[in-house]
Amino acid sequence: MSEPWQRDIRRRPALATARHTGWSAHSRVLAGHTVVELSGEIDLDADTDLRLYLDGVTCRPFARVVVDLRPVTFIDCVGLSLLVRAHRRAREREGRLLLVGSDPLLLRILHVTGLDRPLPAHPTLGHALAAGDAPPPAVEDVLALASDGDPPVVPQGYDDTSQGPLA
Repeated sequence: MSEPWQRDIRRRPALATARHTGWSAHSRVLAGHTVVELSGEIDLDADTDLRLYLDGVTCRPFARVVVDLRPVTFIDCVGLSLLVRAHRRAREREGRLLLVGSDPLLLRILHVTGLDRPLPAHPTLGHALAAGDAPPPAVEDVLALASDGDPPVVPQGYDDTSQGPLA
């Protein structure tokens, strides 16, 4: 056996786990989707390792990823940014990222930040797997709409150019 200082410390396990910081990630393939189950606290302590893990899951073209957040006990802005990054990476490669979560606090955080539109949380894993093939809208589109203030009001039933009813 080699001495401890001679071991290759660059080797990391294929599965990102950080039990000492209070979070873990486990993945499996189910119905053509990579299901990533996160648990514990997704915060600054999880940032580097979880970023690399999610980057690895979303790096291939047409990746279909489901992130199960039901076992998560806490998520902050760092955790949300990791989800947004994974969503963008999946979309750039013609894939999709879906969330599973039913915790009222998580749903409220997603709603208040506007992330519930591009990243809706499905109540169960079955609902997420059965979700439509069309990916959700891009985060950039939702953020641009939110930064412009209220969405423009379009009169229904009338064409602006002719001022008459639409056919």
